[in-house]
Amino acid sequence: MLFRIAWRSLRRNRRRTLLVVAAIAFAGSLTITKMSVDYGTLSEGISEAARLSTGFIQIQKPGYIDNPSLEKNFSLSPAITHAIDRIPGVSGSSPRVQADGLLSHKEHSIGAMVMGVSPKTEGEITDFALKVSTGRFLSADSSAHDSMPEIVVGYRLLKNLKASVGDSVVLLCQGYDGVLSNMFVRIIGAFMTGSDEFDRMGAFMNIKELQSFLSMDGRVNAVAISVRNIEDVPEVTRQLESSLKPLGLVAVPWQTLMPQMKQTLEFKQSGDLVFMGILLLVVGFGILNAVLMSITERFREYGVVLALGMRPGKLAATVAIESLLMLIIGLVLGDLAGFGASYYFHVHPIVVGGNLADLYRQYGFNVPIITSSMTSGIFVLASICILSISFISTLYPLWRVLRLEPLKGIRYT
Repeated sequence: MLFRIAWRSLRRNRRRTLLVVAAIAFAGSLTITKMSVDYGTLSEGISEAARLSTGFIQIQKPGYIDNPSLEKNFSLSPAITHAIDRIPGVSGSSPRVQADGLLSHKEHSIGAMVMGVSPKTEGEITDFALKVSTGRFLSADSSAHDSMPEIVVGYRLLKNLKASVGDSVVLLCQGYDGVLSNMFVRIIGAFMTGSDEFDRMGAFMNIKELQSFLSMDGRVNAVAISVRNIEDVPEVTRQLESSLKPLGLVAVPWQTLMPQMKQTLEFKQSGDLVFMGILLLVVGFGILNAVLMSITERFREYGVVLALGMRPGKLAATVAIESLLMLIIGLVLGDLAGFGASYYFHVHPIVVGGNLADLYRQYGFNVPIITSSMTSGIFVLASICILSISFISTLYPLWRVLRLEPLKGIRYT
C-alpha cells in the first residue's frame, strides 16, 4: 500500500517529479563523465610515459632498480619466457642490457648510457623507433647495412659530440668480466624523447652486439613487459612474482620504475579528488533543494493525512519510498547519459592543438588527447557516490516529515 501511494504521488505532480529526477540524472551524468574523462586521460598519460622509456613492468634482479650494474644480470631461460607467455594480460616482452660507457668523436668525449635492445621486439614495448628525428632506428640484421656495429644516440648527445649521422665513433666500456674494451660504432640515427637527460646521454645498440662486446653472451639486465590494459599491471605483476621468486628475480611495476611520474600523478589525483569533492557537495545541495522543495510544498497534505490517523513513521516511509523511486529513475537516466558521453569521448577523443601540440611534438611526445575510459569500475563508483550523496541529502527532508504535527502541517503555507 505504501508503495502504491508513493507511486501515485510521483504520477500526480509530474512536473515536480521530473524536476527532481532531472536534478539527480544531471548530477549522475556529470559525475560519471568527469570521472571517466579524468581516468581515461590519466591512463593515456601513463601509457605514453611507459612506452617512452621503461615499459609497464620489468623483470630484474633484486636491487637492480636502486643500483644498476652489469653484475646484476641473469640468463633469459625458457622458464622465464614461459612465465611471461602464460599470462593472458601480457602483450609483449623484450630483453635489455644497460651499460655506462664513453663515446668519443675526434677530440670530444662524452659519457653515455648505452642500452642494448632487440629491434624485433622492442616495438612491442616502447615507441623508441618512432622518436628517431634523424636517420633510422636499429635494424634486426645490422650486417645487412654495414659490418660496423650500429648505434642510435640522443640528438643532444650527437650535437655535443660535434658528430653527424653516418660518422663512426669510439665506444669505451668496462665489460662484465672487468676488462675495459673499446670498438668503433657507426651512428645511424638520432632520437628525441623529450627527456633532457636521456637525450643528452642515451644511446641504443643491438642487444646481441652489446652482449658480445660486454662479454655477457646470453645474459640480460632486464626484460621489459607490455600489457594490454593498464588495469592489468597489478595482476600481471602478482602472477610474475609468484613464478619468478624461485628463480631469484622480481617483477617491478611502472610505479617503481618511474617514481617521479608516480608522484606527479598522485599530485594530480589529489587535485581531482578535491574537485570531485566540491562537485559532489554542490550536487548534494542541489538534490537536497529539489527533494526538500517537493516535500515542503505538500506539508498541508501531510498534515491532513496525519490528522486522519496515519502514523508519522508510515508517512515518512511513504516519502522515503517516493524519494527512492525518484533516485533510482534519476540514477538510471544519469548512468545512461554518462555512459553515452563517456563513449563519445572514448571513440572521438579531443586532440589538443595549437602551440601546446607543437610543443609536445618538439620534445618527442605524441600530441596530447583528452579521452575517457569505459572501465566498469568507474560507473559503479560514480553510481555509489551519487547514491550515497542523494541518500544523505534526503535525510533532512525525511526528518522534517517525521517531526511534522497534524495541525502545523495543515496551517503550513
